[in-house]
Amino acid sequence: MNQISIQKYRPFRYCDYLNGSNLVGSEYYPELQPTNIIPDKVIGFNEKNSVKDPSNYYLDHFIDDYHFESVWGNCDKYLEKYRQFKGVITTDFSVYRDMPLWVRKYNVGRNRTIAYHLQKNGINVIPVASWAYLEDFDWCLDGLPKESSVAISTNGCMSNFISKNVFLDGVDELQRILHPSNLIIAGGPLPELDKKYDNIRYYKNFSQRLNERRRHGK
Repeated sequence: MNQISIQKYRPFRYCDYLNGSNLVGSEYYPELQPTNIIPDKVIGFNEKNSVKDPSNYYLDHFIDDYHFESVWGNCDKYLEKYRQFKGVITTDFSVYRDMPLWVRKYNVGRNRTIAYHLQKNGINVIPVASWAYLEDFDWCLDGLPKESSVAISTNGCMSNFISKNVFLDGVDELQRILHPSNLIIAGGPLPELDKKYDNIRYYKNFSQRLNERRRHGK
């Protein structure tokens, strides 16, 4: 493990986010602290201004990246907004199968870095895991805590046979490596997982919530 010192790299904002962190694994991602949070009411980052009492909600980022790209540019700008919520399911910058390896690693690194910075600033954080290939498990879980709540999303993972199998096999790897106390899934349910694991907790993703509001005329 390497503990980063900021002074030499001050011009780069992301190094401020990493200040004091333990960097682990082949990509030197920051190590996160465990949590046993299970979110109940959840809204998306793009809905953050739509609720009267945000302290009743958890905020997630399982939406298109452009909605929260500005968080990477200036995370500190959003700290007070994040603090209004019960907790934060951290950023999920996309990891797609058609992305070059270096882009996938970069986006996972951004997710891990923002999660660390939010934890450092006293915000209740549920970290996020993501992958595109099973080979990504050589690095994609680095920095994530074991025996902790971890969140994932089914967004874009059920569109075809290959994607679904990579997702399901990836969950098996995640379970084997991290032994999460709670595997929180935005989307689902998935009978293939429910018959094997008793630590899975589902909540409705943004599309499901939007469709539900439309059905009720809201």
